[in-house]
Amino acid sequence: MTRRLPDSGLAEEILALWREGAAPAAAPEVALTGPERLYALADRLAARSAAEQEEPRETPETWVAVEVADDVYAFPVADVEEVLRVGDITRLPDAPAPVRGITQQRGRILTVLDLRARLGYAPAPLGERSRICVVSSRGRSIGLLVDAARHVVKLLPSGKQPPPEDVASERSAFILGAYPLDDELAMLLDVDRVLLLEEEAS
Repeated sequence: MTRRLPDSGLAEEILALWREGAAPAAAPEVALTGPERLYALADRLAARSAAEQEEPRETPETWVAVEVADDVYAFPVADVEEVLRVGDITRLPDAPAPVRGITQQRGRILTVLDLRARLGYAPAPLGERSRICVVSSRGRSIGLLVDAARHVVKLLPSGKQPPPEDVASERSAFILGAYPLDDELAMLLDVDRVLLLEEEAS
């Protein structure tokens, strides 16, 4: 349905005319003139505030940010069980290349995947900030070795961006997208895909 714009061209009147097509016409606003204009202004602001509160708000998602080779990556907090300090890691013969080994934490044995190797970075020695991010995938608990654990961040879904072209490849199919964090870009990871290891070429 076509509507003629008001002659005044005022944004307030144009918006009011647009709303008529989506909702029943509201009572005309009291003009902000006369000795009671302060009360009229208060009523108008209260009505607008109530209308804004009724609009659905975007729900932020919670992610756990980590460091890998000076870059920032993040996992959905729902996939993260805990973050541990690194203890002794025993290497396993014939294990896939990205697997660092196994470690024992409070009586349980964890397989540890080196996220640096999984993402194609050069290996690095363990440091004081190194951590094991224990994630849950398909009913299993698996440790992801990272250079450091950052913090928990809340991200709006609308802020996600496609991965940069230089990381968009078959090897990075587990990257869900990118998210600006201050002056950095956090790469959002799909835990299940990170743990799928392709067969090594013979």
